[in-house]
Amino acid sequence: MSGQSIFRNALCMSVLLYTIAAALTSYGVTPERAYAAQEVGEPAYAELDSYMETAMEALDIPGAALGIVQKDAPLYIKGYGTSDSKKTAITPQTPFILGSTSKSFTAMAVMQLVEAGKIKLDAPVQQYLPSFRVADEQASSEITVRQLLNQTSGISAFAGKDLPSHELTLAQYPAAKQEAKLSGPAGSQFEYSNMNYDILGALVQKVSGQPYGEYVKRRIFEPLSMGQTTTSYSESVKLGLSEGHQPIFGWLFATSPKERPANIPSGYIQSSIEDMSHYLVAQLNDGVYEGKQLVSGESVALMHGEQGARMEEGGLYGMGWMRQDGAVYHHGSVENFQSNLFIQGETGIVLLLNANDPFVSAAEIMTEGIRQILAGEKPSPADLPSMGLVHWVIRAAAVAIVLFIIRSIYVSAAWNKIYRPNRPFIARHAISIMLFHLLIPLAVLFALPLWMDTPWKLLLAFMPGMTHLLYMASIVLLAYGMVRLILLFKSISMSRH
Repeated sequence: MSGQSIFRNALCMSVLLYTIAAALTSYGVTPERAYAAQEVGEPAYAELDSYMETAMEALDIPGAALGIVQKDAPLYIKGYGTSDSKKTAITPQTPFILGSTSKSFTAMAVMQLVEAGKIKLDAPVQQYLPSFRVADEQASSEITVRQLLNQTSGISAFAGKDLPSHELTLAQYPAAKQEAKLSGPAGSQFEYSNMNYDILGALVQKVSGQPYGEYVKRRIFEPLSMGQTTTSYSESVKLGLSEGHQPIFGWLFATSPKERPANIPSGYIQSSIEDMSHYLVAQLNDGVYEGKQLVSGESVALMHGEQGARMEEGGLYGMGWMRQDGAVYHHGSVENFQSNLFIQGETGIVLLLNANDPFVSAAEIMTEGIRQILAGEKPSPADLPSMGLVHWVIRAAAVAIVLFIIRSIYVSAAWNKIYRPNRPFIARHAISIMLFHLLIPLAVLFALPLWMDTPWKLLLAFMPGMTHLLYMASIVLLAYGMVRLILLFKSISMSRH
């Protein structure tokens, strides 16, 4: 292998790893700032429809649903595109998996129990949930309910990205996370972690004496007339759950990840755009929907960021909501769905998508375009990135990795024919083995998850295809690197004799 080819391979791998890093940093961290709409008029609806269709085509989104509400009632609710391979049309009643916008439901459930006198915000979590433990025994007894809600418990983002097994129940989850290490003292700083809200879900279950799904159904979904909203995947399928989609090497496929019962409070509630519009109306009316008071206005203010935790990039994290520049918002994503909702003044917008490409936050981009239209502005076409080039780079990188593996296998198999007992040959192959069969594979397997602050289990779930190839390629290259190293030393030894 020449020095020039070594450089090309190193450059290719660097570009690939950087691209993956850029794609996955959006999971489990603070979403970008959202903006709100102004008063909407009838002429804006046709422009909204046109924009939605254009954006969905550019961002490769098969199906979407849009809800625009004001304080008194929903204004505009509509489904776009298709739900499944049968080309079933998305309707206002089609359920989607919400992602992290589920957290606001968990926060509301906790605040209902606070108002009922069953939970105190500044009491230790262990007072209500004795099974709760983290690696730091002292911190375990000090972390409060409020700190979980405000994402200031010290529980790391990494701990919240460690996807639990599909068999683990919500009741078992707190005890199963006893090895979770804190990134800082409880209450010292904001760090977004899904684990905080899964613990809160177990807390709701324990204190209420009801399964989490049953509690939120009776106390939140039913009062809000959210008939297509559920915590059960099988039930949502019966209600017409849309298929979710993921790009694999740039080609979009319908995927069906298994249920994760322990992650429902932080990200796996399923709902329709019609139901979510009801939910936003309640948020805009201090917790009241059609005369029914779900929580007090004071609790809504706390959830919306009053006394919230200061986020690193500005703004406040309340309780399942973020606040910045007068806007209250939250983004959500799971493997194959995205959602985005925000409120400002007396207007709210909720957007649901049945695809998730980790290389682009489509829900946030589209929400900003919708905001511009409602404000009388015109979205710029440049704000809709074309994913074609990115996908072709991924495909080219994948082909390069496969060809390099084939070449490594060939070199090992034909070693006796290609070996030359001279220093340039030995030096080139020694460098190649050290770089491409040792340093880079080990960096991918061990350093990449640490650098990304994301375990392999989540990388494989949220970015199928390329991450599977990288993982397997690293193992194969390490194995053939050892073979080539043994052959090299053996050949050098024989040459000396």
